[in-house]
Amino acid sequence: MNAAVESHKGRSAGWMPGHQVLPGVYAYDLESLPWRTTPRGTAREKAVRRDDAAGLFLGLIAFDPMSRSGVHQHRGTASSYFLSGELVDFQCTTRAGAVGINLAGATHDAVTYGGCTLFSRLEAPVIIEPDGAAIHPHAKKTSVVNEAPFTPPDITVVLDAVVPVASPFARVSRRAVFDYGGTGHNRRLCMLQLWPGAHLPDLQHQGLTDWFVMAGDLRIGDTRVAGPSVVVIEPGSRVDVSSTFGCSLLAWAEAPAHAGGDPALEPYGF
Repeated sequence: MNAAVESHKGRSAGWMPGHQVLPGVYAYDLESLPWRTTPRGTAREKAVRRDDAAGLFLGLIAFDPMSRSGVHQHRGTASSYFLSGELVDFQCTTRAGAVGINLAGATHDAVTYGGCTLFSRLEAPVIIEPDGAAIHPHAKKTSVVNEAPFTPPDITVVLDAVVPVASPFARVSRRAVFDYGGTGHNRRLCMLQLWPGAHLPDLQHQGLTDWFVMAGDLRIGDTRVAGPSVVVIEPGSRVDVSSTFGCSLLAWAEAPAHAGGDPALEPYGF
């Protein structure tokens, strides 16, 4: 990345310093971000967004072998892509290559035996028991009651098992992961695959959008970004993006983005 470091002065809480590549668009090289130990001491994080008051988090979480998350309850949607290893709770085992989704009210304790690494987006607070400890650095201690004990805490989507569909853009396919149905939000989580030479011109973003660049290269304006990295796009920002050698990314979009203002040219599946 060849953009200057942006101070983020005056921005909302929770943002980490990054590289401003376009107005309202920031890129983060995950290799260069520091690890930070989480409260349980058996996991570490690399945070791009961490807002303790609002319970927001975006970044990497790495568990040590033979460690657990601690009992916790999600108060809103959380989703994690498993880069390596596995986590097992009372419902199921989620492994590398899958996206694990927790909805509001999901209550569980998860264990990894071989260790695991996740890229996670938390959109609401997490609560833990008064005498508990969890990996979530912003977890609040209070009484935890599972009001829906027979509702599974996990939705697991194996990314490679999702059939890719053509997008409105040449050389760009999309795998739909989660449409936020039943959450009260109209958002999208999807994987975009950009084949060599792909170009998405003048994407005008209406809501906050996060990209986890898993592998490959992106050119955003005049800046080249390579995985593993994160791109944060603020509402109202315009992005011109292309790939020379191909790229795969996970996108969390809180509203549509229209190329050149054309509603028919929308990449996220709204």
